[in-house]
Amino acid sequence: MGLALLLGCMGSAAGPTNTGRSRVAEGDVELKVKPVERDGETLVLTYEVHNRRAQALWLLDGLFDTAPSGHVTLAPDKAYVDVDGSRVVVSRMLLAVPDDVLVESPEVPAATRVEAGKTVSRRVVLALPVREALPYASRPGETLPLDAVRELRLRVGYLVDSPELTLHETTDTEGVAYRYPSYGRAVQGQQVLESGPLTLPK
Repeated sequence: MGLALLLGCMGSAAGPTNTGRSRVAEGDVELKVKPVERDGETLVLTYEVHNRRAQALWLLDGLFDTAPSGHVTLAPDKAYVDVDGSRVVVSRMLLAVPDDVLVESPEVPAATRVEAGKTVSRRVVLALPVREALPYASRPGETLPLDAVRELRLRVGYLVDSPELTLHETTDTEGVAYRYPSYGRAVQGQQVLESGPLTLPK
């Protein structure tokens, strides 16, 4: 299932509300992105997810760094980056394995629980120039200087908690515990929040 189909699995048939600003509400879940900042040779995106639903959510926002030794560690500030010409999409969500790619073990993000009525704050740090970083890339990623970026958006994926949702528990190579859903369950149930175009720092 491709990314386009994932984005069709939203909380409403109309898909995400594109406000053109840094705030978007999808049903009873709200994504609010603060002004993008530049810190030296990095770009920092700080955002909040507010859960107004009656049940908890599981954000699919825990991505990993893999060392040449094969050690895998949670990377709290990491995100996927898709560069398409002058358009950049930053995402913290499950990306489906493309139909023409075979993998032994799909990359499934760690899940963070957000209780009903609660808000969590997260940030993404991108090195400059912006470099494409996708889990199933078949070619070297594109690199884009900040002044060439014409559009920047953020996507955040989540699952709604339910009795049928089973999460597995494990630890990374540094002993940090985390939970994650099965790949198939996440592909079928993931909902995605997407910001409008974000204002870039001067």
